[in-house]
Amino acid sequence: MEEFLERQGIVAQLAIVAVLIAIAVSIMFYLSGQNPNTESRRVTFRVDASGGFANITLQAGSVKISKTTTVTVPWIKTVAVKTGSEVYLTASNPTQTGKLTCTILLDKQPWKTASTNAPKDGVACAGIVP
Repeated sequence: MEEFLERQGIVAQLAIVAVLIAIAVSIMFYLSGQNPNTESRRVTFRVDASGGFANITLQAGSVKISKTTTVTVPWIKTVAVKTGSEVYLTASNPTQTGKLTCTILLDKQPWKTASTNAPKDGVACAGIVP
């Protein structure tokens, strides 16, 4: 009889361990379904330059300006970008005078910035959206 009760205790302990493992696995599956890469962040790009113009390239999710494009400054563009996406902004100053700055804001907060003074004429801001 004592041996029978001991076996029942072991079976009960194993059942408790199995339930705890099942709960842990369920939590892991639930959390893996919460894919952070499906979230979007608001990313704002800004270029400031002396002389009133800048040449830019941009990649932000599906928004791409791969051919160098001349814009008036200050130039600002805001897009929704999925977390985990790589973004970049390059800018050059065609007048090669004064100061040139690129800035990336993440959800309206400063995230990346770069500046240079003439005669250097190019800056780049880039990152992977957290």
